[in-house]
Amino acid sequence: MGLGLLFKGSVAPAAEDDPEALAEEHERRGLTAWVKRNPALSIAGIVLLVLGIIAAVVVPVTCSLHGCPPKQPEAAKSPLYDGAPLRLVAAFLDDKDVLDFVPAILQQYTSRVKMELSNLQILEALDESVLEIVLAEVKKYSGLDFVVRDFILRAPNSSTTARAAKDSSSTALDDATADSNSSSSSSSPPSDESTSATNNSSSSNLRRSRLQATTTATTTTTTTTNYSLNDPGLTLNSSWWFTRINVTGAWSQLGLSTSAPQTRTSDVVIAVTDSGALVTHPDLTSSWWVNPGETDGDLRDNDGNGFIDDVYGACFSTKQCSPTYTGSNVSRCGIGPSTAAWNGVTDKIGHGTKIAGLIGARPKNGIGVAGVAPNLRQMILKVTDETIDPANPPYAYSDVVRAVDYAYGKGARIFSMSFGNDAKYSMNLVNKPALDAAASAYRNLFNRYNNALFVAAAGNEWTNLDSWRAANYTYSPCMVDTPNTLCVGGTAAPDALFYSLVLGQQVGTNWGPTTVDLAAPAANIYTTDLSYSNYYSTVNGTSFSAPITAAVAGLVLAALGGQSRATSTTPLQIKNILLSSGDTVPALQGMFRSARRLNAGNAVAAALTLAATNRTVLKMDRTVSSLNASVALQGWEYYWWSGTASDASFDAFGSDWTFIDYYVRGQLNSNFNVFRYGSQTFTLATALVRIDTPGVVSLQARTSAIDPTRWQLSLGENVMLWKWANSSFGSVDVLFPSAGYYNMTLRLYCEYGTTINLLWQLPGASSFTSPSIFWVVHEDPPSSRYYDPGVTPRPALWHVVWNEASDFDDFSASGNRGYFVLNSNPQLYRDAQATVTDFSFTTGTDLRNALYGTNGAPSNNQTVVYGYARANLRPLNFSSGISFRMQGPHTRLYINGQGIFDLQSDSQLQTVTPCVTLRNGTAHEIYFYFAARVNSSNPVGLTWASCTASSVPSGNSGAYASMTSSLATNFFWQPTNITSLPRGFRCDAWPANLTVSAVGTTPQYGTPAKLTWMYPRDCPAANRVTSGSVSECRMATVLQTLFPNITWNVWSIRCFTYYAASISGGKSRAQNLGGPVFQHLAGVRVYEQWGDGLSFASMAPAKTRFGSVLYQLYVIEWVAMGQMWNRLAGQTVWDGTLDAGNSSSILTTNSNAMILPAAALAPMSWQDVTSV
Repeated sequence: MGLGLLFKGSVAPAAEDDPEALAEEHERRGLTAWVKRNPALSIAGIVLLVLGIIAAVVVPVTCSLHGCPPKQPEAAKSPLYDGAPLRLVAAFLDDKDVLDFVPAILQQYTSRVKMELSNLQILEALDESVLEIVLAEVKKYSGLDFVVRDFILRAPNSSTTARAAKDSSSTALDDATADSNSSSSSSSPPSDESTSATNNSSSSNLRRSRLQATTTATTTTTTTTNYSLNDPGLTLNSSWWFTRINVTGAWSQLGLSTSAPQTRTSDVVIAVTDSGALVTHPDLTSSWWVNPGETDGDLRDNDGNGFIDDVYGACFSTKQCSPTYTGSNVSRCGIGPSTAAWNGVTDKIGHGTKIAGLIGARPKNGIGVAGVAPNLRQMILKVTDETIDPANPPYAYSDVVRAVDYAYGKGARIFSMSFGNDAKYSMNLVNKPALDAAASAYRNLFNRYNNALFVAAAGNEWTNLDSWRAANYTYSPCMVDTPNTLCVGGTAAPDALFYSLVLGQQVGTNWGPTTVDLAAPAANIYTTDLSYSNYYSTVNGTSFSAPITAAVAGLVLAALGGQSRATSTTPLQIKNILLSSGDTVPALQGMFRSARRLNAGNAVAAALTLAATNRTVLKMDRTVSSLNASVALQGWEYYWWSGTASDASFDAFGSDWTFIDYYVRGQLNSNFNVFRYGSQTFTLATALVRIDTPGVVSLQARTSAIDPTRWQLSLGENVMLWKWANSSFGSVDVLFPSAGYYNMTLRLYCEYGTTINLLWQLPGASSFTSPSIFWVVHEDPPSSRYYDPGVTPRPALWHVVWNEASDFDDFSASGNRGYFVLNSNPQLYRDAQATVTDFSFTTGTDLRNALYGTNGAPSNNQTVVYGYARANLRPLNFSSGISFRMQGPHTRLYINGQGIFDLQSDSQLQTVTPCVTLRNGTAHEIYFYFAARVNSSNPVGLTWASCTASSVPSGNSGAYASMTSSLATNFFWQPTNITSLPRGFRCDAWPANLTVSAVGTTPQYGTPAKLTWMYPRDCPAANRVTSGSVSECRMATVLQTLFPNITWNVWSIRCFTYYAASISGGKSRAQNLGGPVFQHLAGVRVYEQWGDGLSFASMAPAKTRFGSVLYQLYVIEWVAMGQMWNRLAGQTVWDGTLDAGNSSSILTTNSNAMILPAAALAPMSWQDVTSV
């Protein structure tokens, strides 16, 4: 029966239907039969009917005589249900029919349709209460596979028009694609290096360091035929995107005709689920898919699918086109060359027509523009209902289901979806159930049609979708985590993120390093439009990034052999190719999963190679010669999460997973048979593979105690598609195109006893081996601070900061082994600080004496200290590698933020690291985290020895020595003579604007200032205090007092000194009206206040024990905002002590303890400004 339509009381059966089958169906659906099958429900239905009659008669009369209580307010309704059809979509594990759950008395108010290619069914009710009754009954059924109440999504909307865009740098928002109601609250926060000593222990940094490791722009240009395009739109600034993604490079690779690129060369069809299209547009008439089973214009349903003249596609929205709506006539919903004249189905808002031009506008016809894939064809699937909202019509899930089933049945394997929910405002508890249901629904749909790739727009709300994931929300369909979903964000002409301010609100692409896969052009794009726009317009938004990417996906599928050869692995192959072949763009680092922008030419070239050789071409991360590692060692990095896997999505970055550990293992091969954690965990092991001889490599996977669906290997930015001989033996061939380093990542849901051994047959080898070709590489230099004056000489010392405890509970090997990963922030250690010349102690008692002084001890008889020892190596030239001996029961070593090794043991006394290569001439920063008993006889500390990759000295060899002579630790100063040095604070100010309050940092040290002064020298008289013969200054600043003639109202201010003491009791405060305040000690932020004067945190060590003539860098910075601050109020710093009135004492300069380098001495000066 065509689409498998089976209604009750809606549309009469066609004459050609089988009368016997209809009679049998009628018998099965009859009231008597239903009552026999469901006696309990029948009685309940009769009772409800009687009660309803009583209520209908009695309640109105009673209310009119006696009055009725006021109606209680209804619960808040999610926007996803507001205007949604009264439908549910269900599937069962057996052949159950959803109509079986409808009481017979209500069947005349319902109807349903079954999908041809899946077991999904759609039921529609005429009344909300009827739908709720059926939904409740369906949910009780033990054989239920899936059910969801219908919901709607929308294309992002805006009140502005993109036709105002004037040039290639414009990022104005299109009326069909951008949301003008965005706010600035979701803009990407800046990183603050002063608050983190280790930057590789989090999942976000993992993504950046391994999957987005390349930081310079990389563009590969394929050989391109000259197509001499004469489309006038390609000469405009708004055609930048066409060249940027190398469209003609893709055409050349596929051999498209230079005279007629629109000639069809493949069976690939791109299905567009949107608002329809203007089928008569002169630039699009050659781009439409043509239904081979339909005859145009004969007003017949030739292919028997329920649609008349569905030559180009069909409409699945509006009540007229719903097979489950009483009185509808689906047969009148086909879309063809002339159907709009008699059925009125057309694109009423232009969104779909704009998309169509990007996919298939005809090139070389002297008009308009050229699409990405003119040699392919696009199918029109109208799924918007303008009768509900003419300006921003909804996309009902049930309509999308019918459209996908229709297109999939006609052969389409690429779908473009430019709709979603509002990422800015819909993430709230009211919407949570609906958002969860939507995510489940689209995941269910994509999994059922798993031979197709679904390309979804990331949205335009300028929101970090990783924040959605962290809160356990899903932005559908973009964030639906299936192998055949591709989420696409947007870029502007200069390869920056698509972004704009519309009516004072931030709008632009959504992003997320673990949620948004790829970027494609989204700003200032010229394309086809409706007649009221003179058939063309300039548009913006990720609604257009998605179809551009879908078109390239279609070209890739054509290169792979076409849609007739697509299998369930094909979408992932296409996704691999698109993600790994794009151009790396610095602006996308940490913003998208791949950190790449689409490149059509590269993608098609990779697909052709895969099709010709059946080998995936891997993407090289960097060449051997370009590697400039600050730290490198052979081994693997392991990241661990705990939780319960609901599916094999290989993604543990949601809130239902908890990050528990990160460490480096000196594992030379790719045999994974020893795991730190077991059941209910997810691990990610990553390394760089060094390939010296390029060519074809064969891999074998030999596994035990793990199903193939529970692990995944990515190599060279491609997910490996194994050929499985059985569940424990698989193979794959790959092509390493060049010598160099390639990313390799293993993801698995671990169980005790799991083993995965990967064997390699390298180029030229005759057998499979376990080669030692795996490296941990860290290229970032040591962390620096923008405010550091860099004064020398820097002392040879360790800065030790620690907390005290009574036992090892927080560090026990059977408990939280990842403690120092989860608590690596230096701000967390604040009981005490000290400096020592060497951090290597024979016993815990020696450690205690070094930290507390001879016979000193922790407070309250506590016996455990835990924290970190920090130092910098002075720039050295290393002639060999370095191995570190780590002594102590619980230790972790980081160099330049890179994890090196750890020891978690209550019994083992020491361990040695693999051989580490350090960059020459660099002041490497070392963080050594430790926990130890101060009354123990066991050693604690860090020493080093020379080594080679094949020879590391044993811990007891005597080769390990102190590092003291090689240290020069940052943020400390030990001058040889302080007699003539300036005293107090040096202060500078730079004019700023209100945006600086969101950044909260001052400029890089050395940036010329507009205001300069020194305390106590320039102290206002009201703030001066005298201590003996020395005049000091209380730190309470009013700019108007210092500089009476300034008129600018917003200033970034920084004062610094080198301080021989510390903040008293570790507790500081500040008062600043309207702006943020930060304080830093020895390179660590120890106080922060974010602008309201109430929200603050003090994190300085409470006790300090330094050596003589030793000073730590102390920096205070703030933002002065507005005339009130400059002229009436002051920025005041308290130092933690109490004055006579038991109030916090204002920080006062101390000429005996605060010194400055001679270069800091400067006259008081000012320059007023009028603009920034």
